[in-house]
Amino acid sequence: MYQEKKWIWESKDFPYFIYEKVNLEKVYYKFGQLEMLGKFISQDDVISLELDRLLNEALSTSAIEGEVLQRSSVRSSINKILKLGLEDDYSYTRESDALVEVLLDAKTNKAPLDKKRILLWHKALFGHRTSGLKEIKVGKFRDDLEPMQIVSGAWNREKVHYVAPPSQDVEHLMDDFFLWLNNSETNAIYKAIIAHLYFVLIHPFDDGNGRIARAVTDYLLAKTALTNANFYSISTTIYRKRKEYYEVLDSVCRAINQDITLWVEWFVLLLEESIDETLSKIESVQKKAKFWEKHRSTKLNERQKKVLLKMLNLLPNLFEGGMQVKKYMSITKCSRITASRDLSDLVQKGMMQSNGKGRGVYYSLLM
Repeated sequence: MYQEKKWIWESKDFPYFIYEKVNLEKVYYKFGQLEMLGKFISQDDVISLELDRLLNEALSTSAIEGEVLQRSSVRSSINKILKLGLEDDYSYTRESDALVEVLLDAKTNKAPLDKKRILLWHKALFGHRTSGLKEIKVGKFRDDLEPMQIVSGAWNREKVHYVAPPSQDVEHLMDDFFLWLNNSETNAIYKAIIAHLYFVLIHPFDDGNGRIARAVTDYLLAKTALTNANFYSISTTIYRKRKEYYEVLDSVCRAINQDITLWVEWFVLLLEESIDETLSKIESVQKKAKFWEKHRSTKLNERQKKVLLKMLNLLPNLFEGGMQVKKYMSITKCSRITASRDLSDLVQKGMMQSNGKGRGVYYSLLM
């Protein structure tokens, strides 16, 4: 009985993807903005920005796969590996070290990406040889005879989102992937977008395919030298839009006509959003610098400095609900009278403004 093709790789044309070209002028313009603004901030701010983006990248690329890493451990790993010399609690772990090393290798090592390097990435990420309770093959492509299925939902009500190519095809599919990756003259941005999808569709590993696909995208974008690759984070934006991410993948993995236009269009917008997030962060860094410059002669006590730093470090986001007396007391461990006096003093010094009335009074930064 004839069985209708269901998955994109079942077509004889796979992986000769087709897509409608998207106008990339906006992306290139945003990359240019990022490169230009990066030159107008101090070296300390550059380090701070890189730390922030890399930290969020590591946490997000793990969280997308349902793995939670401690923020302090990842920060400690970044500090150790990059030798930043920051104050450290030395809470790094083997897992956080390995993930940071993979991300940095993807973003800074422009040597050709081949099978050996991809397998080393996988080995670094899964040195413990397990994913949850399941033992997985580490540093090797999958070779199970059972189909590799991507499923969701409760047991016996599972939904199959995708069935990857059989394991016996993985080796030659990956050979083709590396050949295309290192030799195709496809536009660099399109190549980064397509490579992510191409890798996920092959699904060469028992686990970690999403993390490595995102690292491959980082590698290709870093090679373009459009801007510092540590200034923006694709994974952070994907994590925030992960529902859309999986919906688009669900749709495209069934495109047996090889039309991946939907994926390309979505990812271009994702890139723009990732850069916009960093542009907002840089603007906040500049605002913070101007704020301290304006008040460099203002005398503050340690409680006031602590609260101001906490609020400034949240920019471009605002302190949720504004700074209230109770919050100030909680942050600084002081009495209500002291908190009220400190906040009134900050208003008088032009560093904060008072909003609302009565019990609804809250304080915001006066930038």
